[in-house]
Amino acid sequence: MKLLSFKINGEAKYGVESQDGVIDLSARFGADHPTLKDVLADGALTKIEGAAGEAPDHQLSEIDFDLPIPNADKFLCAGRNYRAYHEVINEGKLDYPNIFARLAHSFAPHSQDMLVPKVCERLDYEGELVAVIGKGGRHIAPEDAYDHVMGYTIMNEGSPRKWERTGTQNFATKNFDRCGGLGPWIVTADEVGDPTKLHITTRRNGEVVQDGGTELMIYDIPAIIAHASSFLTLQPGDMIATGSPGGTIAGAHDPKWLSAGEVLEVEIPGVGTLSNGIRDE
Repeated sequence: MKLLSFKINGEAKYGVESQDGVIDLSARFGADHPTLKDVLADGALTKIEGAAGEAPDHQLSEIDFDLPIPNADKFLCAGRNYRAYHEVINEGKLDYPNIFARLAHSFAPHSQDMLVPKVCERLDYEGELVAVIGKGGRHIAPEDAYDHVMGYTIMNEGSPRKWERTGTQNFATKNFDRCGGLGPWIVTADEVGDPTKLHITTRRNGEVVQDGGTELMIYDIPAIIAHASSFLTLQPGDMIATGSPGGTIAGAHDPKWLSAGEVLEVEIPGVGTLSNGIRDE
């Protein structure tokens, strides 16, 4: 299933993609499960599967995409997690996964614009696979980690690069308003298959700028989940971005930062294509 959150005339809803449209699950199950996060928290995915084959209530062209789970408790990211990055090549493998957090306001949903911040024009892109937690837990063993993943989505982990030098942590540079993108939906794990054999392609105005496979991860998804759950409790709906292959603007000899009017697409076959325009704040 492809599960998504969306808005119709400003009203928040959730549903499942079907026949280039969306079945409104909130109209059917909203009394007991007001949001998609509630569906996951109640372990009710099997309850909504029966509606997946119905005719769509809306065409995709009629909806405004929202973040796949707008009210997720946590958006976590694994940094420097691909062997293509110069920091990894120069400094060697990190002893542990490098986990940092982003807030919901730092993402634009699918088909909406990411923002170049007023105070920093060096906006970069990072296409990433995101694991979505379906069953929460603490101290999750690596061998049990996939049992906690209900599906996958896509992140453009956009970063205003100059601000990485304003402090010793990632929080500021990763949390500008809508400096990244997230979506368009969550594809359930049974339809994605082996997440270590996926390919990530980022296109800038149609030109391929990132092209690499998830087999290049330094720490795989079970290792990331095990490490994150060692210091916090993962909740249903939490999203964990797993790192980005090389090819970012920051690594270029003559960097040309993102500017208004451009379009970014991050495609992962079997998951989908996240598309965001760029405009100035």
